[in-house]
Amino acid sequence: MKSIDFDSVADLYDSYVTVDFDIDFFRKLSKECNGKCLELMCGTGRVSLPLLMENIELTCVDYSEEMLNVLKKKAGELNITPEIECQDVCNLNLKDKYKLIIIPFNSFSEISDSIRQEQALEKIYKHLDNGGTFVCTLYNPEYRKKTADGLLRVLGKFQIDENKSLVVSSYNVYNEKTKNVTGIQFYEIYGKDNKLIEKRCMDICFSLISKEDFIEMASKAGLKIKEILGDYNFSPFSEDSMFMNFILNKEQKG
Repeated sequence: MKSIDFDSVADLYDSYVTVDFDIDFFRKLSKECNGKCLELMCGTGRVSLPLLMENIELTCVDYSEEMLNVLKKKAGELNITPEIECQDVCNLNLKDKYKLIIIPFNSFSEISDSIRQEQALEKIYKHLDNGGTFVCTLYNPEYRKKTADGLLRVLGKFQIDENKSLVVSSYNVYNEKTKNVTGIQFYEIYGKDNKLIEKRCMDICFSLISKEDFIEMASKAGLKIKEILGDYNFSPFSEDSMFMNFILNKEQKG
């Protein structure tokens, strides 16, 4: 079940998602874990590849074949051969357990109903070593609601290559009853002469999960909150923070 079908824009994704503000955060956590790491909902490897370049033992998982194909191609160009699995986190079934599991870039919110969110957390618990750490990054819902107002916004113009550029725009709305944001993202590809070559669109749906709801679900799955950070510089969360970055542990048994 895909709430957002990234297969349709996998070839464009790296052109418009170029941020790197969280790389050092995940690099530090991965180096400190002293064991196998697992990145869920990894996409095209925006976070994965910098970690792999540091010789971190990382398995990469996503449910989009096309996004993973882009990751494989980029890894090949860097002479890296990562362990890659195409699986839905809600049905995760890997042979190993991990010292660290991460879900970067607010991607957990793409699981758009609470039942599947609970299923995902249960699977994550089962794949953690005893004493292992799970890092889940989310937007503070109050921050994200501000732009879920139904207005069309241009997200930017991006260069695909020397001959093509991309304009991305979107609108989305928040439903108080379902706690979901839904909308459409639009992609316009222009040639060197600024003539429109192609148009695409992608439905979007993600959940705005409150701090209290996430803590309750995590606790139910057996995960204990270690700390909640408000940014990627390890600052504590406050109600005004843009992000809610949860650091959780699977408690050592016995």
